[in-house]
Amino acid sequence: MKKMRMLLIVVFSIHLLTGCWDRLEVNDIAIITAIGLDLIKDDQIRLSLQVAIPSKLGPTEGSGGGSSNNSTYIISETGNTVSEAYRNLQMKTSRRIFFAQSRVLLIGEDLARKGVANIIDFHSRYHEPRINSFIMFTKGEATEVLKEIPKLESVSAEETKELVKLSVGLSIYMNDFLNMLLTDGMEPFAPEFALTSLEVNEKNDSGKGQVLNGTAVFKGDKLVGWIDKAKTRGILWLRNEMEKGVITIEIPKEEGDGYISIDITKAEVKIIPNMEHDKIAITVNVISDMTVMENDSKLKLDDPKVIESLQKDVESDIKERIQMVIDIAQKDFQSDIFGFGQAVYKKYPKEWNLKYKQNWEQEFSQVEVAIQPKVFIRSIGLIK
Repeated sequence: MKKMRMLLIVVFSIHLLTGCWDRLEVNDIAIITAIGLDLIKDDQIRLSLQVAIPSKLGPTEGSGGGSSNNSTYIISETGNTVSEAYRNLQMKTSRRIFFAQSRVLLIGEDLARKGVANIIDFHSRYHEPRINSFIMFTKGEATEVLKEIPKLESVSAEETKELVKLSVGLSIYMNDFLNMLLTDGMEPFAPEFALTSLEVNEKNDSGKGQVLNGTAVFKGDKLVGWIDKAKTRGILWLRNEMEKGVITIEIPKEEGDGYISIDITKAEVKIIPNMEHDKIAITVNVISDMTVMENDSKLKLDDPKVIESLQKDVESDIKERIQMVIDIAQKDFQSDIFGFGQAVYKKYPKEWNLKYKQNWEQEFSQVEVAIQPKVFIRSIGLIK
């Protein structure tokens, strides 16, 4: 929220210093913090905007799990296109709609399944919406998510942005999504965003919170399905974005019983295509450094043989996670969200253009993938 308050200060300062006839005054603009898009009846697009109330943008002003003192409100309108909905909305809004501060674009499932090419076109062609906004998709309606009252920040869009920045799930910018659309040998994907209960005990539920719940999978510009949160970690491995995470290994009763949780401190992934007899195969090399975070078993972690065995168990876990998500992409969706085709193009450009480019969807479904993880447990913590 500091950036938003600074924006208000800068806009006001420009007014005082320059006195230009075409200046922007805070009292003349509606500052948009998030954009939601849904498909409604008659194939109309509903554009919903989360608008900030400048006088209520103090620290966590709108928080408190149900406070009526909200720092934003929602306005919406419909149209045949995003541009038409925007113009219809502007006609009934007394202030000029100001997109430049928006950092979140949320799209509902029905619209995503129909296709998002026109939405990406609007954001890349019209100068105000930020191309470096986060793009997300939801199984319900985007409008309902935007209406949720924030718990820790003044604006729910700010909570969304901070959640993405924690690297607990996928983070895809609008320009990333556009590049995936335009790149041969790669299909787009983006985070699935949802509302979830903040407490395990539903009887004492304090409300809904925001969560990155999985992955929206595309073929071209159309949504074709979802990958759940657990399997999404396999995508993070393949994208070389597993910056944070904990892997918990169950220890058999005869070997020590209990669980051991291991923290990922470093990970490097390389996707290597190989061609033999005109047949493509992919090797995925995974190298990771880890630290023991918790030992709930009877294993003696100062024993090198125990550590070696534990490393093998973690390698098996990583291999299984990656293989599960590859199987889903190949068999269920036939969608190369990993960029295997792009890796083939970079190593074998001639063969790609002559043979694979035109029918990569079929080729991708048949490609054999060898996953080769190597884990090093560098530390067992302070307790021995």
